[in-house]
Amino acid sequence: MKKEKKQITVICIFLIIGCALGCFVAAEQINQLSDPEYVLFWKSNNMPVPKPLGYTKSMISFSLLFSGIPAGLIFYNSLSKKYLTPIAPKIIIGIITFPIYTCIGIIGSIPFVVYTGIRILKNSKKKQHTACDKQ
Repeated sequence: MKKEKKQITVICIFLIIGCALGCFVAAEQINQLSDPEYVLFWKSNNMPVPKPLGYTKSMISFSLLFSGIPAGLIFYNSLSKKYLTPIAPKIIIGIITFPIYTCIGIIGSIPFVVYTGIRILKNSKKKQHTACDKQ
């Protein structure tokens, strides 16, 4: 259970870091619209001025992206322990497939945290009940 708690903690820390970075990016995008040189650059090239994402979308996007990194590494680590034995192929395949596992982690980070959290709670309740039964 200690390993699962550590995994949840790392994913949540990366989620919070992503939220903070998303907030900073949204603020920077909004500030760019008030810069006349930025707007003139887009207008001079006959292109529309990009609109900022906004705080909510930016924070959600960055938090999922950043929480997907450790979740993807956790998924890759569990798969590589089952199917790959030598260390060299693990490292090479891990570097090559890092973007793929990050995308998988983005999709699976929130369900992973919820599922692991429920498992931890169930196991801790079982331990409490067995401790009470022994007394």
